Amino acid sequence: MHMIGAVLMPGANGDSVHLSYLPLLTDLSTARSYSWGSAVLATLYQELCRATEPHVKDIGGCLILLQSWALYHIMFLARISHQPYLWTTRLGIGKSCDVLIYHLRIEQHARKGFIWMTYRRPEITNVVPSSALVDSHIWCTNTPIINFNVVEWYHGNRVLRQFGYIQPIPDPPCQLGKITT
Repeated sequence: MHMIGAVLMPGANGDSVHLSYLPLLTDLSTARSYSWGSAVLATLYQELCRATEPHVKDIGGCLILLQSWALYHIMFLARISHQPYLWTTRLGIGKSCDVLIYHLRIEQHARKGFIWMTYRRPEITNVVPSSALVDSHIWCTNTPIINFNVVEWYHGNRVLRQFGYIQPIPDPPCQLGKITT
């Protein structure tokens, strides 16, 4: 329960786990057959959308996954230091100018600074077995990612260029509207 509520699918408050997960954990031998990755992505997508609302000041979801993705795709944002890290007593960002600096860096590198196809780098392709690339066209499908009442659409047709395909103008994204439980 701790892994679900604190690492994989934490809410913005980070202090509770929804009861809907309890039945899934009654038999731990079957827990491995569930699509936990899809649930993690659905929760993260929902939290990212919620975080864009003007009144929201927190975010949930698997932020370590988001940070890892950003480290490999938006490398100009990563602070590179070869010195031991010195912990600071300052809590949060506060009135720091870091946020403005990151905004500026993103604007300056918007087109050339993002690495869209990290999996094409030789150091990665050399260790990926060819069986992992079979049926790679399926990666570009449009499908819902579901975690109980969280349903987020994955629009693979909007990111074809990342997988080496020609990117036509895609159809508008599918919108489900507000789902209530």
